[in-house]
Amino acid sequence: MALTKTKDGKTYELLRFPMKTMNVTQGNNGQYSHQGVNALDIAGKDAGIEPTFAPCSMRYKWHDSAANGNAIFFESVNKVMFADGTIDYATFMFIHDNYIGDILALANKGHVFAQWEEFGDEGTAGRATGNHCHFEVAKGRYSRPYDGPNRYGVYCLHNSISADRACVVDGVTIRNGNGMDWKKAADVKTGGSTGSIKWVAENGTATFTKDSIRIHKDNPDGEVIPGVTYNKGQSVKYIAKCAYKGHRWVRYVRSSGGYGCVAVSGSETQGKDPWATFK
Repeated sequence: MALTKTKDGKTYELLRFPMKTMNVTQGNNGQYSHQGVNALDIAGKDAGIEPTFAPCSMRYKWHDSAANGNAIFFESVNKVMFADGTIDYATFMFIHDNYIGDILALANKGHVFAQWEEFGDEGTAGRATGNHCHFEVAKGRYSRPYDGPNRYGVYCLHNSISADRACVVDGVTIRNGNGMDWKKAADVKTGGSTGSIKWVAENGTATFTKDSIRIHKDNPDGEVIPGVTYNKGQSVKYIAKCAYKGHRWVRYVRSSGGYGCVAVSGSETQGKDPWATFK
C-alpha cells in the first residue's frame, strides 16, 4: 500500500526510505568516499544481502557499468512529497547491486516500479568492502546522472539532497541513523511550504558588503551549511533572486551539487539595507 499525504487538496506519495533496516555505515560528507556530497551507505540487519524497495512509484532512466558499481538511476512517475514537506519530482541513484539484469529486463518492457516494490539488492559491485546499498536522492526530474568530480574527486547525483530531508522511515528498523533528522509520515508538515517562494530568474554576481552571511541549502528555509559563510569582499554568481521572510535572497548552483541560498539584504525592499552589491 502506498504511503501518501494530502496538501492543498492533492494527494502525493511520501518518499519512503528504501530498506527495511537502516544501518548507515557512511553518511553525508563521509571521509571514505562521500567527501563533499549527500550520500548514504546503508547496510541491512546483518552482513548478508537484503533487498531494496522503491521509495515511490518510479521508472528506470539509466545505468552505469559493473565496474562503476552497477549504478542505476530512477525518476518518480509523478510529483511526490518529501520529508521536508515540499513537492517535486524525485530522482534516485542506487549503487552496488551485483546484478541489475532483472531490473533492466522489466524496464525494457516499460515496467513502473510501484512504491515499496522490491526491485534490487545490497551488494559489492564496484568499489565496496562489504554488502551495502549506496543511496542518493535529489529533488527534480532526471537530467543527467552525475555531477563532479568535486574538489575531492567525488561524483554525486545531480542536485542531490540529504536523504533525511527526502525520505520518511515508517516501517523501518533503525539500527544506526547516523544522527540524522529522520521523520515519520506523521511528522511531515504540509503547511507553509517553500512553494510560496517566488523566484525570479536572473544571472548576476553579488559581492558581499558584510561578514558572516550564512548559506542555506536549496532555499531560504533549507538547512544551514555548518561552518561555511560568505564574508565582506567575497562574491557569488547567482541564477535567481527572491524576497522572503524579511530578506532578499539569491540562489546559485553549488559545486558539490544542489543549490545554495544566501541573504543579500536585511529587507524585502529592493535596495534597502543592502548586504551586497550587484553587477
